[in-house]
Amino acid sequence: MSDAEMNSYRLTSMEEPGDERMAQIMREVAEDARENSRRAAERVAAGIETATTNARIQVENTLNRLRNGNK
Repeated sequence: MSDAEMNSYRLTSMEEPGDERMAQIMREVAEDARENSRRAAERVAAGIETATTNARIQVENTLNRLRNGNK
């Protein structure tokens, strides 16, 4: 199926999509979902890394204050 045919179909159309067209639509939806999941996982990983770094800095600062006799 050509890209032009795929792009011309709208789910609001009164005609039912054929098997080939529906399979292509489902593949594209699955690809989009995988890409969105990948990007979300990257954002979560970056957030965890940032939180971990900040926590380590706080622990190090606290230890340094305790070593120096400051509370």
